[in-house]
Amino acid sequence: MEDDASTTVLSVLETVAAAERVDPVDLPPLADAVDPQALNDLFAPAAGEGVPATVRFEYCGYEVTVRGVGSVTAEPIGRPATATGTAAPSGVDASEESLAD
Repeated sequence: MEDDASTTVLSVLETVAAAERVDPVDLPPLADAVDPQALNDLFAPAAGEGVPATVRFEYCGYEVTVRGVGSVTAEPIGRPATATGTAAPSGVDASEESLAD
């Protein structure tokens, strides 16, 4: 049963690592965001049936959502849009050049 319970934590680590394109061992400790043992205990299979629970938490800049057994998603949190950041400086530079002439 230990192996079954550990798959939730492993799934979280593998999902975030894939999103970050790093090895799971290169991620910070999951315990900084959530209690891994509690997460495993909550989603441990009971009599072969899925658990009707959902847990969301932030980890490594992602909102991680665990639903039942085996469903883990990781969505980026508040990543700035690079197009907006790129457009503003070029507009400012053009205005400054016009004022300088």
